[in-house]
Amino acid sequence: MTTKVLAPHFLRLEREIACDEQAAWRALTDLYEMRAWWGMPVCEHTPDVGGGFELRYIGRDRVDRFEYSTWDENWRVGGTWAYNWLGGTVHELVIITPFDGGVRVAIEQTNFESFGANAGRIFGYHKIEANSRLERLQAWCERRLPANLAHMPVI
Repeated sequence: MTTKVLAPHFLRLEREIACDEQAAWRALTDLYEMRAWWGMPVCEHTPDVGGGFELRYIGRDRVDRFEYSTWDENWRVGGTWAYNWLGGTVHELVIITPFDGGVRVAIEQTNFESFGANAGRIFGYHKIEANSRLERLQAWCERRLPANLAHMPVI
C-alpha cells in the first residue's frame, strides 16, 4: 500500500488488489456489492454523474452523502462527500489501474480546507476511513462471494 499525505490539503491512498478491473468497478459502483463490503448501510444509490449514495449510521442522526461528478470508461469514479453533521465538503476520486497481478485502486481526496478549523479533524477521519475502506474492498474483491450473497438488505 502506498500513502501520500500533504496534510491537511491532499490525501492519496493506494492498494494493489488481485482481481480484474470489472470486479473492482462492480464493487465500487453496484449498490448490492457496496452494501456487502462497505461495513455500514449504503442507501439510495443512483449510479452515474449527478447521482450518488448515502451512508447512514445506525443509532445516530448522521448521514454522509456522496454525489458523483466523475463516472467514466477509464475506470474512474469521483465526486464530493457532504455531511449533515459538519460543514464543508471533501472531493474524492477513485482510480482503478490494471497491472500484471491485478489492479491498483487509488483514492485521492482534497478540499479539506473547506472545514476551516475542523480541517485537521476531518482529514484524520478520512485518512482512517479511506484506508479501512480499501482494506475491506481488497478483502471483498479477492474472496468474491457468489453474486446472490451480495443482495443483502439494509437494516
